[in-house]
Amino acid sequence: MKKSIVAAAVAAAIAAPAANAGVTIYGQVHVSIDHLEHDLLRPHYSAWHVSSRASRIGFKGTEDLGNGLSLIWKAETGYDFSDGGAWDSSGRNANIGLTGDWGTFLYGNHDTPFKMAWYSTGIDMMGDTLIDANSLGSVEENRWSDTIAYISPNMNGLTFAASIQAGESNNNNGLADEYSIGVMYSNNGLKLAAAYEDERNDDDDRFMLGVGYTMNAFTIAATYVDDNEDHEKNYNISGSYSFGNNKLVVAWGREDNDHGRNDDSWGIGLTHTLSKRTTAYVAYGDSDDAHLKAEDDATTGFSLGMIHKF
Repeated sequence: MKKSIVAAAVAAAIAAPAANAGVTIYGQVHVSIDHLEHDLLRPHYSAWHVSSRASRIGFKGTEDLGNGLSLIWKAETGYDFSDGGAWDSSGRNANIGLTGDWGTFLYGNHDTPFKMAWYSTGIDMMGDTLIDANSLGSVEENRWSDTIAYISPNMNGLTFAASIQAGESNNNNGLADEYSIGVMYSNNGLKLAAAYEDERNDDDDRFMLGVGYTMNAFTIAATYVDDNEDHEKNYNISGSYSFGNNKLVVAWGREDNDHGRNDDSWGIGLTHTLSKRTTAYVAYGDSDDAHLKAEDDATTGFSLGMIHKF
């Protein structure tokens, strides 16, 4: 009896720090079976793949500091379920900060406000799959390291965010050698977004406008990006129709450059919700210049996948 009591006390003492820390473990397992082809290569490329698509595990927590102020932190990393490779160095969000009624201040590794605004439109209806929207439209979206960011509270549907990136080198040693800003609005099914990002050390800046709208079972979204460094204009249009536990998605993207080349990509997919946390899908994509999201470059591809969130 005494041994049982002692054992229970020891177990409680060990568990208490973890419980008090308020740590949440979360993540996503996303793996697909793909058949990929590259029609522009000679000899013609064709192969089967098992692909881990942005599978990840993360830890996050919060501590109430009183007076409406809380400390927040997050540490997230990739995990490759196709080959078992752990702690992938893909550089996912990892940061610490403070949050309150006035908004959120954080620093570390985080999506730029440009990226946040682009995704806020709902344009990426089958994200990380073969027909991922930013791949179809060849849109550059960044997650900056060494960043300092502020995200406003939601003000009747309006949110804005801004971030700067420290240079950390002899040539680029300023506190704000790069900066990104985004404005997002969401209300009654309507989503609007605008963003600007300037990577001044690389002479690279880009501007984005986006809109999305949901009415009953239908959703449509469109974005436009003007990228100065690559002298490109990028367009995306996505639409979906939901019925029962299913959703039909159609996506199109285009990259126009100053050399007169226009590359179109499109995809179609069907998702089926198996539970609140598990989804299965099938997708097909076709691209003029290998803009499909695949392990190897591909101009056409078929994908069958499952996503489980925890």
